[in-house]
Amino acid sequence: MMSFNPPGAIVQFIYRDTSGCSHVRLRWNSAFLAGVAEAAGITPILLPNPILDGGWLSGTRAIIWQRPISDQDIAILGKLKAAQPQFHYKLIAEFDDLTWISHGEGIPEYNQASLNSKLEDLHKQMPKLLPLLDEVIVSTEWLKKSLKDTFGFEKVRVVKNVIPRFLWSNDRKPDITEDIKVPTILYSGAPQHYRNPIPPNPQFPNGVVPLRGDWSQDWIDFIVKNVKAGKINFVCMGALPWFFEEIKDMITFVPWVDCNSFPRTVMSIKPDFAIAPLTENEFNRCKSDLRFIESCAIGAVFLGSDWPNSPYEDIHPDCRCPKDITKEQLEEKLKDLCKKDNYNKVRNWQYSYLNDKNRWLESNGHTNNLLSAMDNSQVMTPLI
Repeated sequence: MMSFNPPGAIVQFIYRDTSGCSHVRLRWNSAFLAGVAEAAGITPILLPNPILDGGWLSGTRAIIWQRPISDQDIAILGKLKAAQPQFHYKLIAEFDDLTWISHGEGIPEYNQASLNSKLEDLHKQMPKLLPLLDEVIVSTEWLKKSLKDTFGFEKVRVVKNVIPRFLWSNDRKPDITEDIKVPTILYSGAPQHYRNPIPPNPQFPNGVVPLRGDWSQDWIDFIVKNVKAGKINFVCMGALPWFFEEIKDMITFVPWVDCNSFPRTVMSIKPDFAIAPLTENEFNRCKSDLRFIESCAIGAVFLGSDWPNSPYEDIHPDCRCPKDITKEQLEEKLKDLCKKDNYNKVRNWQYSYLNDKNRWLESNGHTNNLLSAMDNSQVMTPLI
């Protein structure tokens, strides 16, 4: 068996997918910490499964595991828990989204994951998982509240989503000197925010009907009307929602790119505004404000839905959109924000927000919070 010096320096980051979640929550954090490993006092290792070799475990300080909810995951964690008194590593699970039933709600119907998800089965896995853990890391305060309210689990730490300067670095835009006449508006929400129709197939013999999801009819009408009138340039990224079919030849469509290319692609669009409509439900309460901080980084004024405990309740007050906002109110809000003084005020506020709130991955506040989560002192066996 191999031994390591100093002991307790390795942190195993275990990813469960190649999505944006694993990049934001694990991959980019691991990459940054690897670059400052000596100062941080750890050696981060990114893995699809934990290394169970005793030599490696003797040098492991913590294992941070993305969504360990399968039977196989729980079985491996059981073995790690049994060996923990010998090796003293800390066992941590990481959740970025709601994967259980919280306050009577789970994955909404319009999210295509609900078509295949065995949510009740996942909910039943949590009581098996949680006793094996020393801590759970989540991305939002509401996700923490959900874990505590649903399962009575108290050892939950919020590590907010952050964005890396090494991918989102961009020259700060100077103040505009004229009002914006025809703004460019970006929507980069994933297809899980609505449901496109699915024709009959072996998996869905009757097909699947479309749903607006997070898009209210007023948000849709606002975009369609103003695109047709030539008052906005609309850029839709990733997938085309079914309700924009009538204007598909009048807008710019940008296909998805890999996660590491996503920041540069978004910056190349040079949007004046970014939007994120959200309907009020438990799943969305648990979501983070990632699209907001991305917009802050590139100097695009962000408009997001605001309701009690919305992910976007901390965005600039001038940009908060009530859940019952009308298309006329959206038009008036956009008109006001296109005025140079208003636009400059909000954009400069957003730039400051990233620094003041430690929302860069490289910020001391985020790094210290993450490193604190890896502290295994509480699982060390006292010397007698």
